[in-house]
Amino acid sequence: MIQQKSPIFPYPLRQIAGRIAGSVVLAMIYYEMAEISRYLASTPQNVTPVWPPDGIAAGAVLLFGNWIGYGVLLGSFLANFWAFRDSTSFLSLVISTLPVLGIAIGTTLGTMLGASLLRKTTNQRYPLERVTDVFKFLILTGMVGPSINATVGVACLALSAKVPWTAYGTVWFTWWISNVSGIFIVTPILLSWGQFIQKNQHPIWQWLSLSSMSEDSFNLSYIRHSIALRRLRFWLIVVEPVILMGLVILIVKVAFGEGYHLEYMLIPMLIWSAFRLGQPGATLLTFIVAAIAVIATVNGKGGFVSQDLNQSLIQLQLFIGVITLTILVLTATIAERTQAETKLRLAFAELARTNETLEVRVQQRTEELNEKNTTLQQTLQTLKQTQLQMIHSEKMSALGQMVAGVAHEINNPVSFIDGNLTYLSEHIQGLLLALQAYQQYYPNPPIALHAELEQLELDFLRSDVTKILQSMKIGTERISTIVLSLRNFSRLDEAELKAVDIHQGIDSTLVILQHRLQATAVRPQIQVIKEYGQLSLIECNAGSLNQVFMNLLSNAVDALEESNQGRSFQDISANLNTIWIQTRQIDTNQVMIMISDNGIGIPEEICSKLFDPFFTTKPVGKGTGLGLFMSYQIVTQKHGGNLWCDSTLFQGTKFVIEIPVKAYSIA
Repeated sequence: MIQQKSPIFPYPLRQIAGRIAGSVVLAMIYYEMAEISRYLASTPQNVTPVWPPDGIAAGAVLLFGNWIGYGVLLGSFLANFWAFRDSTSFLSLVISTLPVLGIAIGTTLGTMLGASLLRKTTNQRYPLERVTDVFKFLILTGMVGPSINATVGVACLALSAKVPWTAYGTVWFTWWISNVSGIFIVTPILLSWGQFIQKNQHPIWQWLSLSSMSEDSFNLSYIRHSIALRRLRFWLIVVEPVILMGLVILIVKVAFGEGYHLEYMLIPMLIWSAFRLGQPGATLLTFIVAAIAVIATVNGKGGFVSQDLNQSLIQLQLFIGVITLTILVLTATIAERTQAETKLRLAFAELARTNETLEVRVQQRTEELNEKNTTLQQTLQTLKQTQLQMIHSEKMSALGQMVAGVAHEINNPVSFIDGNLTYLSEHIQGLLLALQAYQQYYPNPPIALHAELEQLELDFLRSDVTKILQSMKIGTERISTIVLSLRNFSRLDEAELKAVDIHQGIDSTLVILQHRLQATAVRPQIQVIKEYGQLSLIECNAGSLNQVFMNLLSNAVDALEESNQGRSFQDISANLNTIWIQTRQIDTNQVMIMISDNGIGIPEEICSKLFDPFFTTKPVGKGTGLGLFMSYQIVTQKHGGNLWCDSTLFQGTKFVIEIPVKAYSIA
């Protein structure tokens, strides 16, 4: 038995994310359709008689449920905000937002009320499959819902003085008829195609063959063994929709383009599509006819054209609404008549599925073998990565031991020198005081001694010895700092997990890299800007985390040096090479470290491969391709964090580390 892998994200989280995405997509579609509608025609009050967004909203709520009403609310708000906003001042903008919010709430309430009434009266059935349900859909969803929408919307415009109360009835009717026509035309397409996609399990050519509603077409199934008849039927299925579409487009072109009043000739064509293509095809064809007719009417063509464009569109949509009503009732009648035929076809389909049982079993066995093969491939990949980690860990462990040993051996003599410098300084000062006293009491030494003292330049020696001792003191302190940084970097004397200050590890890494940051003959010093936040002590493996800092900082220096190629010293000085190190506490158990530079950047096609093993863009001998790979493994697997890269070509690169304050697992 094939075991199903548990999803990365729990089902409730995925459901919430899916609903948010669905609502946003619906809002975007609603807004775009609203803009197109206003572009076609709009009254002086920004109320258009062409409003398909309401049909999209009603269809979405009926298909997906009330949760997508948030998308309707957002889409309506955005669509009306840009139409009725007053950007004179911030206060006027806020005030103009209030009626827009009221319109959005009215649209959402009307849509959800119409959908709820339809669901309740049809007992959650598909509302276009029965004639009675079709009328319920047209009345409850297509008329009652828009009444709420128009009433609330026009009232909000009137209260905000955008529409005079004397024009309330005219604007209300335009608003209502545009919503009704939008629902009549668009919603049936969404519902019928949604139902088709949900139920249909046959290839498209089989569906087309089954969509024929005549009894003779069903009887043809008994003689389907005839090859010639099957070929003829296939070509009829393919050619018939094309011919039907061509006739419809021809009639629409003649009626709306040439000025002949042949609009009602479309009704036989649509009835033909209802019988031959079923409800999805008929509703789609009706929508195409409506779209062409609206565009033609807007351009002043067709029998519905008058001096007032909005009046023309209202008359046109009344005509289209009558056609839609006819087609919906007809297709529902056909659907009721063919329920018995559907059950019989399902019985034949069940028999066909039974005959395919053996093939399904073979396919299942094949899938099991493929699953096992995939598992073996994943295991092999895991073993390879583990081997790489062991090699790198052993290498870094040996390097850390060597660094710690060198630091320890250097620390002893340096400590001895540093400790004795104080006494040496005191002794020399004493000798100088004694020499000064001698000169005071014996100001006239013999000529030979005086010549010897002149040759020694005693005054110069007295001042230079002090400077030498001071320089030696500074040098020993510098060596002690480097030794301490090496010990902090290696961390071999500490436990696997320990609460540490990661700022100390970053500073130690910078001390080790100081020779690469200093100015050279071809460039100024690389400046390091540290923006440290107040961080808690991090429970981590400090030594391995320091390796991550070393890899990222070394790569930043390499990127800066690469960006300097072909640039002059003055050019680099004008735009200094800079590395930014930022740390901050995200929450109580999460910290973030960002290391960024203003170097050459990384191309987008390379960013996705940065953390792959053995991938490197450096010349041979300068990189193994394991640095970033091991850094990613250390951060993600050893510390349960995350590491990613954000880069813009020719502007710079940023690496971001997120790790928990308290480690929960160690690989």
